[in-house]
Amino acid sequence: MRIISVANQKGGCGKTTTAISLSSSLALRGKKVLLIDCDPQAHATIGLNVSPSELEKNIYHVLTPKESGTVGIEDVVQYVKENFDLAPSSVILSALEQDLAGTQGRENRLKDAIQALQTAYDYVLIDCPPSVGLLCINALRACDEVIIPIDMSLFSLRGVAKLVEIILLIQEKLDHEVRPRALITMYDHRTRYSKQVLAKVKETFGANVFESAIRYNIRLRETVDHGLPIGDYDKHAIGYKDYEKLAEEVIRAEEEIHIPGQRIVETALGILQNTEEYIDSVKESEPEEVCTSHLGAGDGAYQCAPSVQEAVAEGFLTETDEHWSDPDPERE
Repeated sequence: MRIISVANQKGGCGKTTTAISLSSSLALRGKKVLLIDCDPQAHATIGLNVSPSELEKNIYHVLTPKESGTVGIEDVVQYVKENFDLAPSSVILSALEQDLAGTQGRENRLKDAIQALQTAYDYVLIDCPPSVGLLCINALRACDEVIIPIDMSLFSLRGVAKLVEIILLIQEKLDHEVRPRALITMYDHRTRYSKQVLAKVKETFGANVFESAIRYNIRLRETVDHGLPIGDYDKHAIGYKDYEKLAEEVIRAEEEIHIPGQRIVETALGILQNTEEYIDSVKESEPEEVCTSHLGAGDGAYQCAPSVQEAVAEGFLTETDEHWSDPDPERE
């Protein structure tokens, strides 16, 4: 069983979209998948047409000590479709950190719950909240791999740096190794800026970036309105095709996950160093960002693209470049 967290400390970079769509694509390939919504905002739950307010129990009841360990993940699982189950969330999950205050081993609650599963899953995906806290640490403690969505803004890259610091801290304090890999999301193939940043990110991070890049797609935004994964909503959409490629890449990586622990630490350190160097190379001061479009599947934040001024300063766009005149086109 492979346990994969989807995390970045920046909101709106595609975590929930990726968690839902990748889970669905893996399920369509015959893999038994459990998606755990570990975000009190419950966007993965809502994005799969499950109403948090109508649930008697959710992942909070699995993790809180108030239930004395009497509730397991199987007790809260919701059937999504063949090979695809959901452990839902709700706003009550935000009280978990207070419930666990002073509790010994509180960072292992999710790990222990997953290990107690009776159902044989091929993949467990965890949708993390956009914050550094006990829920995120529980998810990283429980997983062996973490997918870090990057929407190619500097804020997103700073989220990568913060997350990798937490991964290294978990390695040091808890002797638990997590393999991080970055995923480019909301890639706009129309702009020279996006193409050059994509090339530079792949050059900087090398093998620690998925070859698959998730292109910006209006269909991904529409899926949350219908409570369906992109594969069930529109199989002709480029968003579906991109997540299909990502699922293939994740499955191919099964042969590569058993790498020595020292190499995992070196990988994390390399990502942290390269991220910081890349941020410094783009701009010394804090970049101005402009919000251009709302991300679908419930990330609850706005996609922030680097400003035109920054792009011009970096030479990726000219002052008369017309690619930015249509920030939210409806296209496949």
